[in-house]
Amino acid sequence: MLEAVLLDADDTLYDTRTAMHRAGASASTALWPDADPERLAGAGVRFRDDPEGHFAAYARGEVEFAEMRRARLAELATWLGRSHDAAALGAFDDAYEPAFLAAMEAFDDVRPAVRALREAGVSVGVLTNSSKEYTRAKLAASGLEDLFDVVCSRDTLGFGKPDARAFHEACRRLGSEPSATLYVGDEVATDPIGAADAGLAAAWLVRDGVPDEGSRRIVEGRGIPVVRSLGELFALVRPGA
Repeated sequence: MLEAVLLDADDTLYDTRTAMHRAGASASTALWPDADPERLAGAGVRFRDDPEGHFAAYARGEVEFAEMRRARLAELATWLGRSHDAAALGAFDDAYEPAFLAAMEAFDDVRPAVRALREAGVSVGVLTNSSKEYTRAKLAASGLEDLFDVVCSRDTLGFGKPDARAFHEACRRLGSEPSATLYVGDEVATDPIGAADAGLAAAWLVRDGVPDEGSRRIVEGRGIPVVRSLGELFALVRPGA
């Protein structure tokens, strides 16, 4: 029987994608108003997409959070044809962070789903590849800071998803065995596949749109369910209840 649930954070608990898109465009326009207007409009999308893979390097433990963040901002500035010295990157952060946190909203299903699980005696925690302080700020901005038994981040663990050690250590801190823990997240390779490879039960969260067909075949071939809402988790953890 499943005894615990671990949840991804970004785009599972709160809408990070929309917040990054809005804040990235807003900060870029404020800092570099004479850049190409079309590129300014897409700056937040570019920043989140991280085409050079700096966040993945951070998740693997190859760089620390601040270095990863500087590299992503430098790539964005270069794409916009603008300077990326320390002063420019600091000014970007000054404009970006308030806009990002102001746009951060929890999904409506999070609090009811977690409440139902905990009332059934299920421990609920968070495992994210973001940093401790940034995750704390996002949880507070979205009104979810009081909700979870443990919050584990890449910098608190020393390694990130899909490394099996991240899943196992998060389970240890939550007080559950991996085989008795369900992990749920939206990034197919990092979340459901990584969790399943680490010996956890897993579910792939696809909130909007049609799941990518290739990814759907992979997760269903592994016996991993696809869920559209965290409200579906109770039935996975307590079938028939």
